[in-house]
Amino acid sequence: MRLSMLRYLLCINLLLSVITARAQVTFPSHEGERARYTAYIEMSRGYISGVCILVKEEGLIKGSLFNEFGITALDFNYDPRHQKIHLHSVISMMDKWYIRRVLKKDLVQLMLRLQQGQYCYKNERQHITYQFTPIANEVTQ
Repeated sequence: MRLSMLRYLLCINLLLSVITARAQVTFPSHEGERARYTAYIEMSRGYISGVCILVKEEGLIKGSLFNEFGITALDFNYDPRHQKIHLHSVISMMDKWYIRRVLKKDLVQLMLRLQQGQYCYKNERQHITYQFTPIANEVTQ
């Protein structure tokens, strides 16, 4: 009986720590603040997964998405005032003008959702799903 009660309390403690850790992850709102996410972008012909790092600098949100091998898939800036994305570099398989246009529009929608605490965006027309999951305890100033 005592052992089961101890396990029960440990489970509750673990659950509360996970909830608290997730609550600390926010979209970067102050200069120098960072947010890290595991990213999964699923398209009809494949997917890209990795880690996305967002940093607020000079009023812009600077973002990079790295795949599992450390290769940069996307480098971009997001201007929250004008809700504009500027793509600096895109992995070669996606570096086509028509894909870049879709990426810009989708990343704006994704950034707006991340600011609201939502971590998923689905482009129904192009059948692209963006799933960003916060990496807990990684917001720093």
